[in-house]
Amino acid sequence: AAEAAEAKAEAKAQAKAVKKQTNETSAANDDVSSTTPIEGVPAMPACRARVVWLASDDASATAAYPAGTAGATPADGGAAFSAASPYLAPISKRTLLTDPRSDRRVMHVEFDLSGAGGPSGAAAYEPGDSIGVLPANDPALVARVAERLGLDLDARFDLVWAEGHEPPSPPGGSEQDGFGSLPRGPLPHIRRPTTVRDALTHAVDLTSPARKSQLRVFAEFCSDADPGKQKLLALCAKSGKDAYARDVVRERASTLDILNMAPTCFGRDYSAAHHFGAFLEATPPLQPRMYSITTAPETAPTTPAVAFSVVRFASPAGVKREGVATNFLDRLDFSSEETSVTRVPVFIKRSVFFKPPEALSTPTLMIGPGTGVAPFRGFLQRRAAMVASATEAQKKEKGPCWLFFGCRRAEEDFLYRSDLEGFEASGVLDALHCAFSRENPNEKTYVQHLIREKTHAVGAIVAAPGARVYVCGDGGGMAKDVHAALRDALASRPEVADTQAAEAALAAMTREGRYVRDISPSPSRPDVAH
Repeated sequence: AAEAAEAKAEAKAQAKAVKKQTNETSAANDDVSSTTPIEGVPAMPACRARVVWLASDDASATAAYPAGTAGATPADGGAAFSAASPYLAPISKRTLLTDPRSDRRVMHVEFDLSGAGGPSGAAAYEPGDSIGVLPANDPALVARVAERLGLDLDARFDLVWAEGHEPPSPPGGSEQDGFGSLPRGPLPHIRRPTTVRDALTHAVDLTSPARKSQLRVFAEFCSDADPGKQKLLALCAKSGKDAYARDVVRERASTLDILNMAPTCFGRDYSAAHHFGAFLEATPPLQPRMYSITTAPETAPTTPAVAFSVVRFASPAGVKREGVATNFLDRLDFSSEETSVTRVPVFIKRSVFFKPPEALSTPTLMIGPGTGVAPFRGFLQRRAAMVASATEAQKKEKGPCWLFFGCRRAEEDFLYRSDLEGFEASGVLDALHCAFSRENPNEKTYVQHLIREKTHAVGAIVAAPGARVYVCGDGGGMAKDVHAALRDALASRPEVADTQAAEAALAAMTREGRYVRDISPSPSRPDVAH
């Protein structure tokens, strides 16, 4: 009963926030569209896709979703699994890394790639590589979008070229689509024939802020008498730049939000049943999300793992927003590996420069606050294996290896604590420096502060011949502040003339692939998709 009451109260608060956002956005857009001339409305893009609805008794096979195969060979015959031809991986383990009482939820997820050909197969990986995850939209959101469009989730359709937009046939016959023997259609990212449910779940991005081109198309399918049409035109026009940044980008206005701005959009006069092709073409494809692998094949040959923060936040208007991929992985039911819901479409993306040194003698500095520490766990697993197999002479030449890690509190979100402390205790890691930003109520300490405290030692590592410096984590000010601390540490060396010379040295290290930064946008930013 208590849970039900809490859920009811939360739903009421969310509805209130949505209403507030709608009112504020309407007022702002009314102001833009009524008092400010609309200038620079982009031309209406050509609508190349047309939907052909299939009868319920149509015997044609429906395309399988999610895309991919559970076999050892990619469906497209390629040498490696890819975004276009992923491997359907079971989740073998999922663990909460943060204190359950924390408002920050960081998950450790392991993917079972044993069926993908083993350590040398089409899904082989190395430390520093990433796993690409093809997510699915929240079923509840999919249902709300379909309801708003007046479409049956189970309705089946095919996509064909609109009249006048058919491409010329290539020499030798029609070009095939990427999923089978059908001629290539106008929207290659949508497997066909398919259902409304599968298209909205797997093929289009319903949560990222709407693009201006999407606003322009949606405005075209509104009744002229609908004030919302002018709102959409104002937001996508050059004169509406500030309003677009405020009401769409910062507010993270989703596809459903945009539809609700104009009640007649894809309504009676321009029903989605007749114009669903235009809707699908205007809505961006759902893109894969990349996550740094936190293991090495020496430790986990066929079960690479990732760590990620589950992205949930409130928009400036108080509307709850969720990252599509992190919440997709968080809500998966993997109680039985025999059920299709447990299999996630994934592929390995190889890293060019973000990889551990090949020699134990290489001086190494790693800086990874928060989930930025994830790839360095894999680096250190690789280094542990190298130490275990090294000769005594190689061990004596072992270069310094330091890690700077940052989190809120040691007992709240010290990710992989036992692993990292174990690496230090065994000598694999020479120094583990941890910044806890919220343990001292009077002063916040971040990794850049610890780097400055150790500036002379850090400068010596960075200046050493062949040294490698790695920075990984969320963007914001972290990367900039860490770079400044590294520059000043290097400038403290007697052989470095000044900060300008230090900047030049870091730039040279970057060109040589010895100063590598893997910086992702901060999940707290409302203009970033996750």
